[in-house]
Amino acid sequence: MMRMRVRAAAAAVVLMIAIGSAGCTSETPTPEPAATVGEGSSSATVKKGDTVLVNLGEWSSGVGDAWVLTEEPDPEVLVEKQPEPSSGGAAVPGSRTEMTDTYEAVGEGEVTLVYEYMFRGEIPDDPAQQMTQTFRITVR
Repeated sequence: MMRMRVRAAAAAVVLMIAIGSAGCTSETPTPEPAATVGEGSSSATVKKGDTVLVNLGEWSSGVGDAWVLTEEPDPEVLVEKQPEPSSGGAAVPGSRTEMTDTYEAVGEGEVTLVYEYMFRGEIPDDPAQQMTQTFRITVR
């Protein structure tokens, strides 16, 4: 008899938690991008209205590492979307984080996105230490 009461109480607690947390999340799921570049792919073809994710790999902002876009894309073809707020909290200082940029295709055309790697806040002077990532996006 005692086991049945414990099980019933446990079930009631689980049900209360489920009901109580059901309305707590106001986040709408981010739609999957139509295309991802980076991760082995340097080009993509998308339709107007599609989202393109640029995956630049891991970096450590705490020590001044970053990828910077050298020139903004044609705003008639591709516009950068504001990053979604992260629900995971702030990264630990010095930790490595995945860097991505998200763009929306707004008109037909072709753009080239060129990113330069910054080490300790600067692009290295030595060409042997410079790194560039180039991506071509076609909107049809």
